[in-house]
Amino acid sequence: MKYPAIGLLAALLPFQVHAQTAQGEDAANAPTEQVQEGLIARTFDLAELGFQNGLSFRQLSGNATIYIPLPNPDALSSGSLQLELEHASTTEVDRYLQVSVAGRPVLSQALPDGAGRLSVPVPLSPEDVSGGFIAVGLSYSGAFSDRVCVDERASGDFLEITAASSVTLQLDPSEIDTSAAFAGLRPADTRLAIGGNDSLAALAAATRAAALFDAEAGRLTFGGDGASTSGAWSEGAIELDVTNSGVASEMAVDNQAGLPVLNLRGSDPQVGLWQLVSEWSPLSNEGATVVDVAGGPARFDDRLPLSALEGDLTPRPVVSTEDFFVPFQSSDLPAGKGVSGVNLHVAAALDPEGRGATASVFLNDTLLGNRPLDSGRPEQLTFSVPSGLLGRDNLLRVSIQRQPSGGECRFKPQGYPAQILPGSALLLSDSTAQDRDFFTLRQEFADGVQVVLDPALSLDFAQTLPWLAGVAGSVIPDRAPILPRASVDALEGDEPFFVISDQNPGDAEPLITFDQGRIEVRDRQDNLIYSGEDLSRLGVVQIVTRGDTRGLWLRPGNGPAPELTPERPMVLDRGDLALIGQEGVILATATDRSPLVDVVYPDRTSLAQMLAKYRPWIVGAIWVLVTLLVLIVFQRVYRARRGKDET
Repeated sequence: MKYPAIGLLAALLPFQVHAQTAQGEDAANAPTEQVQEGLIARTFDLAELGFQNGLSFRQLSGNATIYIPLPNPDALSSGSLQLELEHASTTEVDRYLQVSVAGRPVLSQALPDGAGRLSVPVPLSPEDVSGGFIAVGLSYSGAFSDRVCVDERASGDFLEITAASSVTLQLDPSEIDTSAAFAGLRPADTRLAIGGNDSLAALAAATRAAALFDAEAGRLTFGGDGASTSGAWSEGAIELDVTNSGVASEMAVDNQAGLPVLNLRGSDPQVGLWQLVSEWSPLSNEGATVVDVAGGPARFDDRLPLSALEGDLTPRPVVSTEDFFVPFQSSDLPAGKGVSGVNLHVAAALDPEGRGATASVFLNDTLLGNRPLDSGRPEQLTFSVPSGLLGRDNLLRVSIQRQPSGGECRFKPQGYPAQILPGSALLLSDSTAQDRDFFTLRQEFADGVQVVLDPALSLDFAQTLPWLAGVAGSVIPDRAPILPRASVDALEGDEPFFVISDQNPGDAEPLITFDQGRIEVRDRQDNLIYSGEDLSRLGVVQIVTRGDTRGLWLRPGNGPAPELTPERPMVLDRGDLALIGQEGVILATATDRSPLVDVVYPDRTSLAQMLAKYRPWIVGAIWVLVTLLVLIVFQRVYRARRGKDET
């Protein structure tokens, strides 16, 4: 999930902290706060703040810190954090949740015995802002008794802070007057109004917006005014005006309608969109920002440092088990490179008895190996990565485990720190010939992609955008330069391409083509799945080639465009053929290995089709001919032997 616009840092600190699935009714019952006159309300849920599924603490201990972005403290009038809690314990035990804001304890909430739910409000003020964030610390603790020694793991306790918990900030819209402030506070949902311009620059901006603003999760919409009349800032509105000359991009914020609107104009406005959500966003702290060129981060040839990825590698005490998570995508790797190994620099303190810990390393839930950490000094660990393990979205997990000290039960178990140190990296090597998968194409797109909207397409520009957005968001990385082209014939060099057209832009014939008459899509048991109008309503996404260059071909359907949500995103991962519709990806398969479907063209007669159609009869006829041939041979042998016997 990508939320660079809010400048988020979410850190999980010591002890047992686990992500849990949020309950749907919690989201529906999330509290709403009355918007004050002259102000607007910006609401964050925990998923937007980096905790996709909320937080969970166990065994009477746990800590976490939530960072709420606020790039301009003057914009904040007041705010509140509403914590939605679910808790339980199987025995009588004293438990509490302590909340601190900006390092100051502000609340201690006792948790009753048994199971239950609580809503805990926490006030926020402008004085709580520091360094562009409000830091909210959460500490869960408890004890059985000071008279009886009981292992706290026996309590069966837990505390969940559900993803329905939310932060509501009352903001002064007049203080959101720069593109940096807009980028730092904008809602996760974005609406882009292109203003009727279907130029190449507009195509590039729409494609870039789809990649940047999570269009694959339904976070980007196109079109007119969707502003709220209740003062709730629920959509980040961007109005795009493409010019024929002048600067590449110029941005300014307009608050005249009550809610902030970012006005973006220029001859290549996609540059401004990229700068808006990049690490250069804080430079846009003036009333108007002009951007002429924006470059991506440096790439690594043989090592990809873990510090360059979105992982929390801060040290943490380990009582029994602690996990370090490092997510990365295929597009984080340079084109033509794969992950051949993991090199870790790990330090784990010894306990008073001189015992260390154990590091177990997993990639996409596959165990790569484990090593003891028994020296008390930084150690270097290297693990090989088998081929075929990577996909579009990947997760490296380093699990540090130690045996809790037992004994006289005078003190609760003490944690001793462990850390993944700087210098840890993914080891890269030249990738071998790979399968034709969408996730490998995403990796190739990272250095630039040529985008073509065929002028002969049956849909107009506005009708095409909802089809383009989900596919582009799924296969084009954030940082990829967008190179718009006027037609398929204008494609240049060996840069990969993304073509939206009714006709195949490749040299070879893909599995599904639309110039060979009627099409039938059948499963492996020859049952009809789609044909005729049913197939025409669906979009078809295929990997095609022009010479030695791979690209993506999207043929939009004439039915409803995809309606995507964070719960039902469009993820094109493995496979090279996908059918998409209103509900997103309907079917995805590889055509070069174990395909899930067969494609038949009833109006086209070929040797392969004849063989497929009359296969049972052909097999039967061959069997009869072979049987007759065997009988004839044996008959001749028999006659020959009989003739010899008679003579």
